[in-house]
Amino acid sequence: MLKKLLIILSCTFAFCATTNNSLRLSFQNLKFNNEHMGLFETSYLFYIDKFYTGIGVYSAVTGKRGGFFTGGIIGGIKYPINKFYVDSGVFIGGGGGGHAPQGSGLMLKAHAGFLYPYKNYELGLNINHIWFKDGEIDSTQLGFIMDYNFKEVYFSNKPSKLFGKYGIEKITFSPFIMEYIPINSKTTSGKTQKRFTLIGAEIDKDYDNFFAFLTAAGAFKGDSDGYAEYLFGAGKKFKYIKLKAAIGAGGGGEVDTKGGFIYKIETETNFKTFNLSAGFMNAPGGIKTLFAKASLSKRFNFITTGNKLVNFKPKKFNFKIYSESYLPSKTIRKTKESKRLDLINLDIGIYKKDNLSLFVNTAAAYNGDSGGYAVGMFGAQYDITDNLFIRGAIGAGGGGNVDVGGGLLAKADIGIKYKYFFISGGRIKAIDGRLNTSIFSVGIILNFYKGIVK
Repeated sequence: MLKKLLIILSCTFAFCATTNNSLRLSFQNLKFNNEHMGLFETSYLFYIDKFYTGIGVYSAVTGKRGGFFTGGIIGGIKYPINKFYVDSGVFIGGGGGGHAPQGSGLMLKAHAGFLYPYKNYELGLNINHIWFKDGEIDSTQLGFIMDYNFKEVYFSNKPSKLFGKYGIEKITFSPFIMEYIPINSKTTSGKTQKRFTLIGAEIDKDYDNFFAFLTAAGAFKGDSDGYAEYLFGAGKKFKYIKLKAAIGAGGGGEVDTKGGFIYKIETETNFKTFNLSAGFMNAPGGIKTLFAKASLSKRFNFITTGNKLVNFKPKKFNFKIYSESYLPSKTIRKTKESKRLDLINLDIGIYKKDNLSLFVNTAAAYNGDSGGYAVGMFGAQYDITDNLFIRGAIGAGGGGNVDVGGGLLAKADIGIKYKYFFISGGRIKAIDGRLNTSIFSVGIILNFYKGIVK
């Protein structure tokens, strides 16, 4: 069922180019088993006339399930009636964590409500129902929504005209390694919280001397495998330094973040390629920690909507949605149970050459009694021919009783692609854990182009 819905929802984006987009933020307070859990949604939506599709992340920020995350895909319709929009749609994805009763992790959400437009924003309410297929979460509640609407320029095929009237948006992508140094903090089991190391990535968008950013990371070294965090924030740039503040969600790996809400303040150097930073992270009532971070940065000047005459060169990207299966093996779980584990995966890649691309990956379990298991990786893909490829990746994962040791993972596979579809097979291994099994993937690959100002 999941694979069929992935294909249906994703194909709506594959055959059309749109410049209408939204960043959707919402909050809903779930009730199950006599407890409450506040879920915060961050989604990126693409519009095709009155229909939309996109990707979304849900994070626990209130309650007692810090570390609960789900990610997946969205499809819906937003129809104008008088001064309002009627909005309805579905979300399908996977995840869990925070010792929540999410079962295998498959999350389904249906919503219906209204939105009121104000300038570039839309504010509204909906009634939504969230259900985990074989878990105990089954809840209907109100959702509070804010959409920020904007336009973008994408090309579904390589453009032949390499100039025109556009705007310029400055985007910086920064993979990083970060060390947390806790201050008098305890784990959820009451032990002293030890230092641990994370790997992650940040995306910044400049607005003159200010910038907004999204960041995500997961633990790969230390005793906190399964910890993950997802934040958004803003900062101000000076000549050699940046000041930053962010809020978001974090948890897992027995790191005590209470309901999941965390915030950070940070000072970072402001250089073109390599930067160092230091800061403070706090989960109110839970962990307090200092951190040090090292990052590599790549800046892009993409074209967007506007009226300035610019020359540009096209840069090829790809977006993959796929189901990945860890084939039955006693190495997967700490219980040594031999059972297949299925994950929903999202990849975004950029082509460095015609046949070489670099990508970031995120994945979450949706089947196999390991709800809460999540992965984030960096990798490279080499296209041997138009239809045959190999790829490898390294990153962090944990949760769901999967035996990943400290959390550091490596995987490699070989695959065949035909038009918008692909299959692949390979291996995944935990560097210092027991996980070591074959993998099989099937999904959709969508290529598109963005213009980069020369």
